[in-house]
Amino acid sequence: MNKIISGSKLDPHHVKLQVLNELSNTSVVNYEESNQQSQAIPVNIRVTFLRIGEIDTLNERYQAQAAIDARWLVNYNLLTRQLSRNDKQRLDEGKSVTLVKYTDSNWHPQLFIENALGDLKEQITYSAKKSNDQFVYICEHREIKALLWEKLELHHFPCDVQELSISVGSMLYDDKVILVADHLRQSGINRETFVDQQEWFLYEHVISEQRFVKEFLMDDNDDAVEEHSKSQNERKRSFLVISCHAARRSEYFYWNGYCLMCLITICGFCIFCIPPTLPQNRLQIGVTLLLTSITFRWTVNRSLPTISYLTSLDKYSIISIFILVILCIWHAAMGAAVFIAKRYPNIDTDDKFVWIDRYALFGFLGAFFIMHMAMLVWLFLVPLAYRRQMERNDQEYHIKNRAKSKSLAGKMASRTVTTANGRQCLPSANQRS
Repeated sequence: MNKIISGSKLDPHHVKLQVLNELSNTSVVNYEESNQQSQAIPVNIRVTFLRIGEIDTLNERYQAQAAIDARWLVNYNLLTRQLSRNDKQRLDEGKSVTLVKYTDSNWHPQLFIENALGDLKEQITYSAKKSNDQFVYICEHREIKALLWEKLELHHFPCDVQELSISVGSMLYDDKVILVADHLRQSGINRETFVDQQEWFLYEHVISEQRFVKEFLMDDNDDAVEEHSKSQNERKRSFLVISCHAARRSEYFYWNGYCLMCLITICGFCIFCIPPTLPQNRLQIGVTLLLTSITFRWTVNRSLPTISYLTSLDKYSIISIFILVILCIWHAAMGAAVFIAKRYPNIDTDDKFVWIDRYALFGFLGAFFIMHMAMLVWLFLVPLAYRRQMERNDQEYHIKNRAKSKSLAGKMASRTVTTANGRQCLPSANQRS
């Protein structure tokens, strides 16, 4: 599946009609080819994230307000039969015409939001704008305010980057409608109104992903199933997923998760200052630290949903717990060895058991240091590398937007006409055609 990076700063409403007419020729050709072959009408989708609210990690959902524009081509003559003379004149002049009750007597793609939860607040309007002499673009403007479900990937928590998406689907099958990303009017996001800026960093680029969902039959009638299998062959519905990305600000979990767990584990090595002839004191402190680390781990996990895999913070906490368990086992074994060797209760500082205990301390500290070095290398090469990729995508978006702005400005300048009084203006609709 192809992913398309799009930006947010280019506003296609400011692009003049003659540029849009030239760029839309490709869509007209695709429309004619689709009608000749599969009769599937391509519907161009553009999503603008107007406002992203709270991201609820525990319940895997987020709040969003977005504007969804869907455009498709219709025949000019068929549409103008339904318009008044003034609307037809405005349409011929290249202006946008508002269509009232368009869906009552005309075809539309029957779009819906797949990942919406609860009551969806939406407002839908329709407008038309001329593309060329034979076709007109119908635009469905949909503004939504909803609670959206999103499957959060928490493998790298708390260094995770989440994909916040809006999945737009059609009730019609793919032999009637194909949803595609609008290449002329790119999707975007407004980062200034982001609510969770204290906890998340919102990236600027937006991606689109096209997918198809196979049909499932809910009729239990055997005759209906047999008829369905004969007449239809894996009918699918078209979906387009428009996504932005948000990176969690991890500093809080670094200090209150990793750091505190590391300090608790380091306290476990301080037990070696107690002589091995006092295993009861060693075990008492070791078990207390063990229970403290377990309780701390459960406290941290309260902010996460119940998932079937371990996050990076879970892995670190469990490894730290196992280190404390191994230390407790060592203290018990050392106490038993000293007791069997009859070095109890007094033992000399140069005794071989004391040296063995010292070597064990150095070995455990070395393994603890190597574990943290490996963890830092993994953190730099895997989770943080994905964030660096997101930053590169933002840079590519800026470069693409600057190049496109220069291209559009050049086309606008080349189409200006100098009037008799020396003032420049844009060519008329007849000159453009």
